[in-house]
Amino acid sequence: MQYSYVGRREVLVFLSIIFFLSTVRDMENFGWFSYSFILFTAFIFATAFIRYSCDINEESITYHIMWMGLLLYKKRVPPNQISHIKFKRYGWATKGAVVHTHKGFNIRLIDFKPVKLYEELDDFSNKHDIPFIKSKDYQLLEKLGWDRKKQVSE
Repeated sequence: MQYSYVGRREVLVFLSIIFFLSTVRDMENFGWFSYSFILFTAFIFATAFIRYSCDINEESITYHIMWMGLLLYKKRVPPNQISHIKFKRYGWATKGAVVHTHKGFNIRLIDFKPVKLYEELDDFSNKHDIPFIKSKDYQLLEKLGWDRKKQVSE
């Protein structure tokens, strides 16, 4: 099953529009600095369209980073390349996991929807005998079923 995370687009688009309008309005006062501010605004606007996705199947975990449908980064990690998985709580009631690999970058899976991802990742680690660590805060979220309640209300 494919799981995805889409950033806070509305906030980033709103901020980039505000920055752009204020820069264009005061362009003659700031000179060359306003051009660098426009580039910064364009960067913020572009990051609003980044999407992360994760696929977990029988033989591997695949992680994608896409920008407006264009694949920027793809990493496929078979179980023998995973050193361990660390489950943690991020924020007040957000589950997250970090897949630590032997080579390359670790995979951070935070605030992915649906939250069933973390249960499936737990099953994947048990099936392939991959060691995992669950923080006390994460275990508390599991015990309370907090994310399931949050997902039902959305």
